Amino acid sequence: MNIQLNLIIYKNTIFDHVIIMPANVIKYKQDYNEDQVDQNSCNETIPKPTVKTHIPIRLNKKGFDAYLLSAYVATIKCSSVYRESAIKTLLRFIKLKAANKNCILLAKLRTPKKQFLDYQWNERITYLVLEHREVDHAMSWLSTLGGAFSALGEQFEHCAEIAGKISLRQFELALRLDDPLLVARCKLYAALSLLQRGRLRIAKSIIRNIYTFAVHQKDVRLVRMCQGVWAKLQYSYKLKRQKKYS
Repeated sequence: MNIQLNLIIYKNTIFDHVIIMPANVIKYKQDYNEDQVDQNSCNETIPKPTVKTHIPIRLNKKGFDAYLLSAYVATIKCSSVYRESAIKTLLRFIKLKAANKNCILLAKLRTPKKQFLDYQWNERITYLVLEHREVDHAMSWLSTLGGAFSALGEQFEHCAEIAGKISLRQFELALRLDDPLLVARCKLYAALSLLQRGRLRIAKSIIRNIYTFAVHQKDVRLVRMCQGVWAKLQYSYKLKRQKKYS
């Protein structure tokens, strides 16, 4: 079926415009010259579509409950079975001819008589925000501490080992924050610790992988960090060769 139903959700302005098709539902970018409903008009005129073949049809003059309409659109997007049933119902409602199945469906929003607050979701969001704040705070402290031990690791191997352990803790926190770039930086810190302890081959592999990722993500800061650690790696190889042939 070559069916395309345009659903416009509005009140004082257009809140959403989706195109409903049997295969999927897509977001429509407005191509109207106006984007507001004329409140001075008794007929509640809607912006005129640029496509003349579209037929504007109001689903309900009084309007729909905002919660109900939100659930309706979300279900149409998620469920193909419900979407197929909804399309059939809408086609019967608008009584379109077989030759013309493109139309604009106008769904007016109506303020619900009773508002409700989702206290459970509010508690969850509050918990996640506070957790993110504390993890970010801990990450800052670990970065300062890890940098100090990394600097000492140039002279003392046990300090380089401690810096490596700190980078692992940072890696765990970065996973909780779900930040891929931060995870990559933590891996780079671990590679620097390995480099200071003489494990050049493992460090080399890690740096290459992170550099490829940084270039793909177009993160200039991470690219330069990789270049800096790579220069340190080259210097370590140079010292190793000089020690070997001396």
